[in-house]
Amino acid sequence: MRDSSSTSAADSRTNTNQQQGRQVAKRAFAAELNDATHVFKESDEERAPNFALLLSGEIANRYFLVGTITEVNDVGNDSEYWQARVVDPTGTVFAYAGQYQPEAAAFLSSLEPPAYVALTAKPSTYETDDGGVNVSLRLETITYVDAATRNRWVAETIARTEARLDVFESDDGDNPYVVMSRERYDADLDTYHEALNDAREDIGMEAIPVSTSVPESGADADSDPDSDTTSGELDESTQEHAPTDGDEDAVDEAAIAAAVANADLEE
Repeated sequence: MRDSSSTSAADSRTNTNQQQGRQVAKRAFAAELNDATHVFKESDEERAPNFALLLSGEIANRYFLVGTITEVNDVGNDSEYWQARVVDPTGTVFAYAGQYQPEAAAFLSSLEPPAYVALTAKPSTYETDDGGVNVSLRLETITYVDAATRNRWVAETIARTEARLDVFESDDGDNPYVVMSRERYDADLDTYHEALNDAREDIGMEAIPVSTSVPESGADADSDPDSDTTSGELDESTQEHAPTDGDEDAVDEAAIAAAVANADLEE
């Protein structure tokens, strides 16, 4: 796992670099992603990208997630519009694909849950009838992965999120996105530290006190069969969708991340 300083530097690209036509996919757990309800543009240019503001003081034009799809539904009216329920150790997010994402839509239409997947997606927000704001994901790419890939993503996302939280908690007003987060959100960062402990336990790491930023590896976590999250192995009926490490179709996480980083901006 990378140390927090290197991961923070990798995620904290300058505004100038972010505006040069390609965006880096950010890793975030469902617990934080669902709270990132402020979406904005940094310029008035017609093709300026939209960014979601994470509560930890980072912005994201797209996300890279690895999780378990537990449910798929066609929620379209006049045409197919697929909704996938994606679970990680901290919660659930919903991803969508329709006629403008034909490959992702076709993938979801044939998927039999539960299955491990890696996906890239754009954040979207919409207002609810009661005046709240919900977050959803508009799929760009999606593919099957194995349990080892899923666990590597969880470990890396723990490190990245912890690095962002460290920056947030130590910032004295120099980071504009931290300032924006403090203005826009009433954040309880303990919630995210606790979510990180859920993720650590999910992959067999030892939970650490919320006031401590350095994780320790350790005991295996107990899995709850009634939990909404999925850890360890999928059942036998799903193994056909989850390649093993020796399978030539198994997806390397680093290769996926590299492809995302080099992907062109959406038209």
